[in-house]
Amino acid sequence: HLLQTLQNLNLQKPKQKPILLKIAPDLTNEQLLDIIDIVNETKIAGVIATNTTLSREGLQSENKTEMGGLSGKPLTKRSTEVIRFLSEKSNKSFPIIGVGGIHSADDAIEKLNAGASLVQLYTGFIYEGPKLIKEINKRILSNN
Repeated sequence: HLLQTLQNLNLQKPKQKPILLKIAPDLTNEQLLDIIDIVNETKIAGVIATNTTLSREGLQSENKTEMGGLSGKPLTKRSTEVIRFLSEKSNKSFPIIGVGGIHSADDAIEKLNAGASLVQLYTGFIYEGPKLIKEINKRILSNN
């Protein structure tokens, strides 16, 4: 595995960097089980779930036929499903950074409740601005 080679090189360095594997929401459950095995075997720092999707299921936009990765709200449900699956099937054996469709404090809390150790957002930050970070932090500090 390329990932194992990278991790081996990383472990030889005096100052190691955490390596995380960013995965697509388009993976099947069988592929996600393989990801769990790979993360546990390589002992990398964790998983970022999820990247953009190639799926256009449910989109009604005139741009739905465009190529490339789709980000934002259309990812919310599947991203959370992937996080929950990884967390449950791995017995929380590694950190998961939850990404995909976080546009509100509720979205962030949903990712954390599904098993994410941390959340990452971009599209929601672009549309909602810095106040979104404050809202998420307030909700986390108030225990949801």
